[in-house]
Amino acid sequence: MVVIAIVSVIAGCGTDGAPNTPVSSATPSTPTASAHLNAAECRETPEAGRIDRTGAGLEFRSGTVRIAMSDSRATARRTPGGAPASADAGDVDNECFGFGKWGNPSPEVPPDTLLFVFKGPGTDGAQVEFSVGDLTGGVLPPIGGTRPRVGPLTAPINAAIGVSVDGAYYHSTSCPLTITAMASERAAASFTCQRADQNDANPFAPDDDVTYDTDESTPTSPGATTSTTPTPVGSPSGITLSGWFELTP
Repeated sequence: MVVIAIVSVIAGCGTDGAPNTPVSSATPSTPTASAHLNAAECRETPEAGRIDRTGAGLEFRSGTVRIAMSDSRATARRTPGGAPASADAGDVDNECFGFGKWGNPSPEVPPDTLLFVFKGPGTDGAQVEFSVGDLTGGVLPPIGGTRPRVGPLTAPINAAIGVSVDGAYYHSTSCPLTITAMASERAAASFTCQRADQNDANPFAPDDDVTYDTDESTPTSPGATTSTTPTPVGSPSGITLSGWFELTP
């Protein structure tokens, strides 16, 4: 009888007559990986618009980028001459991702660069960077009431493009960028990077052990130690990037 009484007391403690309700420890989950989009979304071309070659007065707070990643080895097999090619919807080696506009509204990075940054969950993201001089044709922006004269932009310019997915960052400094709109009301462009290599210096996942301003084309001295990020299993060290972006104020 004593045992039964003790059990009854323990069972009744803390109830105050209210039914026992299980308390869930689960919290709303936050996406940790970017969703794979339909490959067709990365092959779209943004509509043409006004191109103001002064590169002045650009501020954008919303927009998106669509960027496809494919194995450079497969791209080389499809295009042995090395010409850029967009991946087919059925290519199993092609992945399409989308990221939203992120960071400062103004893309200006002194002294002479325009940088557009897009961010996804975790350390996923992409960035597009090019020289203001390539947009302006080497002509200075307006000074007072004087507006420089420059012809229409009819050819692609060079851009540096990087993308971070699942902790791996790929970057290329040789990407033809076709600008279809670049003015205060809208910016849009499409691009192809024939080869983007994996880079230790990931701007979306800064690491104090990695030197970001090192010229990676310079060979290291014998015996020098280098920081190397392991390539994820199944991931190529070099990939092809292609896609487009569109931004609005």
